[in-house]
Amino acid sequence: MAEYEHLYDDMELFYEELEIIRVSGTMNMYGAPKWLEDNYDLSRKEALYVFLSWTDFKKEEHEKICS
Repeated sequence: MAEYEHLYDDMELFYEELEIIRVSGTMNMYGAPKWLEDNYDLSRKEALYVFLSWTDFKKEEHEKICS
């Protein structure tokens, strides 16, 4: 989405950070958008975009493994 184009260069970093949090189990992942807001100075909409993009990526990754 063009509205979030300015985030594209950092998506790999965001995905890596979210994966570290997920694997560590230190946080319920539903809290991840707020964590992104606080740690990367993202707006609520930007954080949700990043989080939903990551969850879509994880879903696709899981489907590849399971098929």
